[in-house]
Formats: sequence, structure tokens, C-alpha cells
Amino acid sequence: MSDQASFGFDLVLAGHPIEGARDSIRRYCGLPWTGGAPETWAFAYYDQVDTARADRVDPVDVLAASALQRGLSRDDMTFFAGHGSRSTPGLIEQWLFDVPSEARLESAGPKDLWALEQLTTWEAAPGLALLTKVLHRKRPNLIPLIDRATIDWYRPVTAERRAERAWPALMRAIGEDLAMTGVGAANRFWLASMAVEIAKETGRQVSFLRLVDISIWMGANG
Repeated sequence: MSDQASFGFDLVLAGHPIEGARDSIRRYCGLPWTGGAPETWAFAYYDQVDTARADRVDPVDVLAASALQRGLSRDDMTFFAGHGSRSTPGLIEQWLFDVPSEARLESAGPKDLWALEQLTTWEAAPGLALLTKVLHRKRPNLIPLIDRATIDWYRPVTAERRAERAWPALMRAIGEDLAMTGVGAANRFWLASMAVEIAKETGRQVSFLRLVDISIWMGANG
């Protein structure tokens, strides 16, 4: 069954439809899809692994993110253990304290957008690819997961190749694609339908931002 047959339209991001997004997401989540039997991707090791607390990064969050991110270094582990930013101990915990757990990217105000922009300024922090994968587990409706596939897909909008330089425009562009009006409204209907489908079959709630990430990543790598 195609996306169009299921929901009546395609997911549209950065002005372009994601072809086959429903099948791609079902494949990634280990569910039957039109091309074959269930497969194993990182869903079981990231999305199906619970996070203990919304106000603290625990080792399980870093380990789960490593399923999406190759090359977890000692410096990365040191940072998330709370020892990597010596001038500002408790940096992550303070950031999480300041950013409401219910914050959403599509309706983020100036304070939350400013907080997101600060992720590129943290001393000794990992790159945004790993940082967003870890922190997404704490603020799943606010923090988009960033990797090369996402940066490349949104490059016509951001005009940037490097994650840190693309980040301010990228997060706003993704937020606009989830807006309550226009294309965003259609995307929200599609994503809500997809989220319900995934929840019924896997028992896991997956955020719109995570579904966006999966659809782009699978289009590039699947």
C-alpha cells in the first residue's frame, strides 16, 4: 500500500515530497512493509529503549544514541558524564531545567529557540549529530535529530553544508514544516496517522520529529 493510498498525500519536507515514506518508516520500525518481511534497524536499540528521567542524561541515553551514531569517543562519553565542560559543570542538567519538557519545535518561542541555538556553543561538546540524538530523548518534540542526510535534504533552504552553520535555519525550517497551517498542517495529519499506526503495532510513541528523521534517513540510506 502506498503513502498516497494510505493517507491521501505525501509527507513534504523542505518543499519536496518524501516518496515511499510510509514504507520506509515501517521498515525502520521492524514492521511488515510492501517490499518484504520485517527488518532490523536501530528502532529496537533507540526508540524502544526507555529514558529514565526527563531532566538528566543517563548512560542509557548515550548508549541508545550510539546505535544511530558511529564512533562514540572517550571525549564524547566524558562530556555526557558531566566532566567535559569544566567551566560549566551541570551544563546539560541546567539546560534541561530551563527548557520545558512539553516544548515543541513548531510552536517554540524566542526563549526555546535561543536555547536550541546554544547547543552549538557548548564547550567540549560533541558535534550536533550526536548531541541532538542524545538530547532528543529528553525533549522529543523540540529537538530534531541531525545528520548528513537531514542537512543535505534541507540544504536548498539553509544553503549550508556544515551542521553548526546550518543549525539555526535548519531547526526553523523543520519547525515550519510542522506548522499548524499550510503544508505543515497536511504534514501533521500524515505524521499523526503514522504515529498512531506505529504505536498500535509496536507499543511505542514516536514523535513527529523522529518520524521526519527516519523518513529522510531511510530515503538516503535505506
